[in-house]
Amino acid sequence: MSDASEKPPYRLRQPGGEIDRKRLFNVPGVVLLIAGATVLAFMLMFFAPERAARIIETTAAVSPQRLMSGPERNGGVLSMISPLIAHMFVHASLPHLLFNTLWLLALGTPTARRMKAEYALQSFSAFAAASLFVTFYLLSGIAGALTFVAGHVDEMTLLVGASGGVSGLLGGVVRYAFNRSTLFGPENATMSPLTAPSVIAWSTVIIVMNVGVGMFGGGLAGGVNIAWEAHIGGYLFGLLTYPFFERVARAF
Repeated sequence: MSDASEKPPYRLRQPGGEIDRKRLFNVPGVVLLIAGATVLAFMLMFFAPERAARIIETTAAVSPQRLMSGPERNGGVLSMISPLIAHMFVHASLPHLLFNTLWLLALGTPTARRMKAEYALQSFSAFAAASLFVTFYLLSGIAGALTFVAGHVDEMTLLVGASGGVSGLLGGVVRYAFNRSTLFGPENATMSPLTAPSVIAWSTVIIVMNVGVGMFGGGLAGGVNIAWEAHIGGYLFGLLTYPFFERVARAF
């Protein structure tokens, strides 16, 4: 029999109880689904005729002026609010896409696992948890978009990208990542309160950095500006609401 010191420090178990050593570095299916849909949307726009791509981008993007003009000038309520989700799957450039997708994978993986959202097709509880994970991600993006709108009321500027949703995941990670040895460690970290020093410190750094980007620039390739308001709005939503989503997901 092997000595305990020769065993890996931690291993994951499948729902049936069998140890799956290959799952440790794999991304949960629900995170891959979101990332895949984001990449697919970019590819479709990239290979679409230029005129069609512009129409799709303009329609899917969040425009503060268009949103604030009301349902009648948008062709109905659905047309008015659909960009609040659609904009998360549209990106201005390849670097923009890669940046958001990599952070989605990095932050979404531990968060989905904490919410028990793996193996979504193998049990109802995992499927329900995965649905809550998607809901949390999308609502973070919506919160980011609305924060952006609040800072640019009546402007024709357009917002695209998954930054709000990714920032929401970051807010969730800040609530739980500092109560165990590592982010991917085996121990089940407790949730940090909003007044915890780690939460206050990281939140201050994140908000100050984003405000600094807004004040002193920091555009993407092609002169596209970073929507720092969306980052802050998504982050604060995730920071405040993630414990609720995790608690409900674990209750299934």
